[in-house]
Amino acid sequence: MAYYETNPRRNSLLGHLSFGVKSMSTCEPFYDAILAPFGIVQVFRNAPRSSAATTCGWGYGSSEPFTLFESPEAAPHGKRTHLAFNAPSRVAVKSFYEAALKNGGTSDGEPGLRTLYGENYYACFVFDPEGHRLEAVFQDPEAEQQ
Repeated sequence: MAYYETNPRRNSLLGHLSFGVKSMSTCEPFYDAILAPFGIVQVFRNAPRSSAATTCGWGYGSSEPFTLFESPEAAPHGKRTHLAFNAPSRVAVKSFYEAALKNGGTSDGEPGLRTLYGENYYACFVFDPEGHRLEAVFQDPEAEQQ
């Protein structure tokens, strides 16, 4: 078997995703709160050095598939760009949404079924404090087959 087929960390489409934010002091607590319902925790934080920005990474255990770095020149988000997090349940989708609104995010779609994307596609959409569009989605595979 190939390395990518036997190594769980490499058995996914992406190795990691990172993007810049203008204010880590605003975004760090926001992402801590919205990712907690999924069991995703902050796995590292590098303090700023003379040549490097503050960087925070979130994931399961010691992996960090999602990383933010502080950059005063962070490019504006695109209108059609968004990041979707797989949720472990519909309750987690609702918790993500509530945490986002309580921590400086804004709604772009309350939790609910989005049958346009699939019969059991349960999701919500929010903007983080800097305008990045985020989604939490849960799809019950057994319900999809009924």
